[in-house]
Amino acid sequence: MLPARTIIAALAMQSGLACALDLEHLSSVAQDSNNFIYFPSHKGLLRYDGQHILNLSEFSNLPKGLANDIEISKTDVAYVLYTSGQVWSIDLKTLNSKKFAETTATNIEITKDSLFAQERNRITEYDLVTGTFSVRLSGKEHILDIDTGYESVYALANDGLYHIKRVDAENVVPKQVNKGNLEVTPHGAVYFANDHLGYYSHLQDTTLVNEKISNASNLTYVPPYFVYYTDRDTVNEVALSTLEKTRTDISSTSKSYLSLFADKSQQLWGLNINEFGVVEGSSRTTPLRLGSAYNLIERVGKSWWIGSTKGIYVDEAPVTWVNDAIGQGKEFEVTAFSYFAGKLIVSTSIGSFAVSPELKTVDKIYAGYVLNSSVIDEKLYLATNDDAIVGLNAKLEYEDINAINSVLISEEVLNVTQIGSDIYISTAAGLDKVVGKSGVSQLYQGDHKVTDAAELNGQLYMSTYGDGLLVRNNNEWTKIPSPSHIREIVEARDKLYLLTNNGIHVFSSEYNATRLIRETQNHSFIVGSLRIVDDQFIAISDKAFIELTETQFHELAPPVVSFIQTPSGIHFKDDALEIENSEWMVVSVSNLQYANNEGVHFEYQFNGNEWRPINSAELHLNGLKPNNYQIQFRQVLGNTVSEPTTYEFKVRSEWYNSPKAFSVYFAIAVFVVAAIAFYTYFWIQSFRRVYRQNEYKRQSSNVGRIAMLNEQAKVLIGSGDDTMFTEGLVKLDKISELVAPIVNNGPYLGDQKLTSGVDLLQVQSSLQAKVKVNFEVVLGNIKLDPQLEQDIYAVVYHGLHNAVHHSEGTEVNVFVHKLRSKIHVNIEDDGIGIPLRSRLHFGEGLYKMSDVAKSYKTKFKLKSSRKGTKIQIVFPLIERDRKSKEDIEREIRERM
Repeated sequence: MLPARTIIAALAMQSGLACALDLEHLSSVAQDSNNFIYFPSHKGLLRYDGQHILNLSEFSNLPKGLANDIEISKTDVAYVLYTSGQVWSIDLKTLNSKKFAETTATNIEITKDSLFAQERNRITEYDLVTGTFSVRLSGKEHILDIDTGYESVYALANDGLYHIKRVDAENVVPKQVNKGNLEVTPHGAVYFANDHLGYYSHLQDTTLVNEKISNASNLTYVPPYFVYYTDRDTVNEVALSTLEKTRTDISSTSKSYLSLFADKSQQLWGLNINEFGVVEGSSRTTPLRLGSAYNLIERVGKSWWIGSTKGIYVDEAPVTWVNDAIGQGKEFEVTAFSYFAGKLIVSTSIGSFAVSPELKTVDKIYAGYVLNSSVIDEKLYLATNDDAIVGLNAKLEYEDINAINSVLISEEVLNVTQIGSDIYISTAAGLDKVVGKSGVSQLYQGDHKVTDAAELNGQLYMSTYGDGLLVRNNNEWTKIPSPSHIREIVEARDKLYLLTNNGIHVFSSEYNATRLIRETQNHSFIVGSLRIVDDQFIAISDKAFIELTETQFHELAPPVVSFIQTPSGIHFKDDALEIENSEWMVVSVSNLQYANNEGVHFEYQFNGNEWRPINSAELHLNGLKPNNYQIQFRQVLGNTVSEPTTYEFKVRSEWYNSPKAFSVYFAIAVFVVAAIAFYTYFWIQSFRRVYRQNEYKRQSSNVGRIAMLNEQAKVLIGSGDDTMFTEGLVKLDKISELVAPIVNNGPYLGDQKLTSGVDLLQVQSSLQAKVKVNFEVVLGNIKLDPQLEQDIYAVVYHGLHNAVHHSEGTEVNVFVHKLRSKIHVNIEDDGIGIPLRSRLHFGEGLYKMSDVAKSYKTKFKLKSSRKGTKIQIVFPLIERDRKSKEDIEREIRERM
């Protein structure tokens, strides 16, 4: 396995808004085009996906020492600055890395074409392609900061703010600066110098200053309107256009950040020496420190009034004149706000009150615990804890609705809702519908309180406190996968927004389950906590005031395959990965969700099988058989499931068992067999050449002996002595023996016809007793060419000779047949067959018969087994003095 130090699990803090990383000396952060986050650290360059931290210095040529800064280009090439002064580049897709430059810089920034290095007294520029550098700003006592962006480069030096252009550097804000930092914006730069905040616009060539802000570090621009900065342990917000503070202390916890970072989704992050966490998400959140268990809101004039368990507040300050008039020195809880009869109706735990913010008057209209209030058809309905529904008209006079209250399923009414022309009453025991002026139809009765009702696309929905969201179909209530405890339903934009103790959830008729707005999951909401103003959703929870700038809920995106570990190292998803079947692999997945990730888990599907949970964000595989594999991953949050992402890889067998290896083995085997065959062939041919040479020498020697014996025979026969005459005949017999092989190079037919020679062979064969020989010769009256007769006789002679002397059989059959224009010669025996060593014999016999067949360009067929041997040669029919077919065709062509 890989070294444990290279893969570190990220431990989420309880708040879910920060990640406590088991690392030290984090100093900078950057994000690539695939949303992976990178940290330079004391261990080198780290890659973070929200689930795993991967030390890229372990898998590339990057140094493993302390790194200070990082910048990433649009092509996903990272430039890392080390404390040694070296700048290294690394392709984040291939991990190819190299040393880019040597410098004394403490900070680097990049543009499309260049890298800018901030040294103590100067700024240098390096070409990203060639690496050549030039000095762009020099001769300064101290360079305080440099920043790039939006095709602009700005530097803050001891003598002012510089705009570094293509050919020169212009001091656009001359002033003596002892401390400060800057941030580039689309049309200029925001800077802090000494004791004030400033903004320079290069479009208007003007400078805006806010001297009220006396301390601002880590300036960070979040498009399109705001700039954030840290002041000791707080994070604050200013409007870019005015530099006025819009919010203060926006972080949920007090922390001293080393730097701020805005990611690609405009979330604001804070970086500590060993911690990285969200300061604020894509929705603007202002922490509340009222100490209230719950809160609700209403717009009053230009302010938001906050109803809490401790009275009414505006901007975290109590509205004293209202609180005193309502409470009369006692604590009370605000439960609902409504506008009715030109007054703000404030409902509380001690009654309902008609408040006039303009006149600052407060009139009590009901004494008792009010749970909610509604305005329907110019009437005010108070949902109470003990008196069911209390109704008031436009003069704030009581309406008689006892007829309805008397038939309600419960006197504890939680809400009165108008849907179309119908009125629905949510009670502690069920849901009722008003019929006529005084009748009630019971739609639902159960063990859980009904908190609200709403209609979506013609269907009736009901929320409960204990059984979740239900929908009515064919007079039957069906439960929808949803949070069990729902406080209120807010219908807007063809969706139902459900307020719960664990965030705001969304439901649409297109969904099969509710979906969480993830940035709200750590917040608790009650009735009246959500208001919709134009296109903006305003919510208040037990701990924060939330402006949802993205009204859409956050979809669960398909997870990503972050990286794959194998014994050979680290691989990324785009690699065409192949492993041996003896190797292991670990597939690491992530949702690239760096905050609000509680409750999320992953599932996988292997080769189309059932979905199974992954206990961690890693899938360990080993012992796989050679094959092509497909894995699908998805993330699950409650009842919500993301679309899957697919990863494919191949497992091959060991090299010596692979198809390629077997192909090589086969090729080698074919080569070896061919080599042996060629070697054997040429070896046999060489022996045959030697045999022919020896045979020629032997016959030459025999010719000499024949000549000598002939002279001796003449003398002996002509001597007149009978004894000498007899000796002369012996010499002649020896001469005959030596001459026959020379004349025919084997069996000799002489002047005899083929049939006569075969008859003689039959007679000679019958004289031996061990093998029975049968002859069948059918040639007709044709006159064969003498050489053909001699060759046929030679084949019959050698075949018969081998069968009689070597087959160890009991019977031999010889057939010589004329069939059309061919003569078939077959010799068969029932012996033991011809062993391999005899087939390689280089003397007479098989060699002679094969040589004869070659001379006629025909085949010498030999079949041998333990049941016997069959020899066949088919000769062309060549008659004596008869023109051949070729000769006849030639004459015809000549005549033509």
